[in-house]
Amino acid sequence: MTDPSIDVSIMFDRAHLAQTSIKNEYNTHIAIYDDKMRDQVLWSQKISGELEGALKQRHIVPYLQPIVDINGSIIGAEALVRWLHPTEGFLPPFTFIPTFEKNGMIAEVDKYIWRSACEILSSWTDEKSKLFISVNISPKDFYFIDVYAEIKNLVDEYKIEPSRLRIEITETVMMTEAESRMAILSKFRESGFIVEMDDFGSGYSSLNQLKDMPLDVLKIDMKFLSKAQDNGKAETILRNILRLSSDLGLFSLTEGVETEDQYKKLSEMGCNLFQGYYFAKPMSIADYEKLFSTQQSDKKCSN
Repeated sequence: MTDPSIDVSIMFDRAHLAQTSIKNEYNTHIAIYDDKMRDQVLWSQKISGELEGALKQRHIVPYLQPIVDINGSIIGAEALVRWLHPTEGFLPPFTFIPTFEKNGMIAEVDKYIWRSACEILSSWTDEKSKLFISVNISPKDFYFIDVYAEIKNLVDEYKIEPSRLRIEITETVMMTEAESRMAILSKFRESGFIVEMDDFGSGYSSLNQLKDMPLDVLKIDMKFLSKAQDNGKAETILRNILRLSSDLGLFSLTEGVETEDQYKKLSEMGCNLFQGYYFAKPMSIADYEKLFSTQQSDKKCSN
């Protein structure tokens, strides 16, 4: 702060705000206040105060990103949250999810998306009745709600086959209370749900942990390759992760597939399922249904 005319109490507030920005960064000892910090706090307060109304008015919506098999046929989707804000416009998740992850409100968002996914699945008939939707579970959800009971009740309420609502966790879910989390995931699988681990290989993966985890699908992010300094080594690791998942009886799903070359290479490596901009971006429910119907019509014409 370079303006000496600012009131001392405001200076203290700003210094405190700067200090909190490095609260968990133990290698950083100095923080300098700028107006972006204040703007972020005001933004976080604004969207937190508006969340309840946004859920009631359905301004927060699920977008679906298609998941395809080795033939490129759509077999399901991942539900991704978007906010259609009445004054701010279309809000991507990075503008609000981190705030809700911090303050615990993510549990309300996730519950809403889980219910929305069940509503969608229950509305699909004919060929669409074979499709599945994957929903994300935040690590914070386990602290605020009974995740298993919440999702099981929804599936029962909407009379959906549990295997059509796939449960997606990240590696960070298992970083604390691993034993109890594994017990919860085992309950999901015993009840017929399919459990997926997202971003495998990008965080704190442990092969020792992997052998004990109750999983059905390993999701691998193509960023794993794009961030590599040595592509040859990265491809070798990726190939062996795919082989490992097969040997463990797990399905493999690679997300972030953006080119035909990546798709072909991953297919040759033995990947089972794919997701990414090469196939389609996340889209509204109506657009997803239209895309699926068009693909089904094209198949019938080619036969």
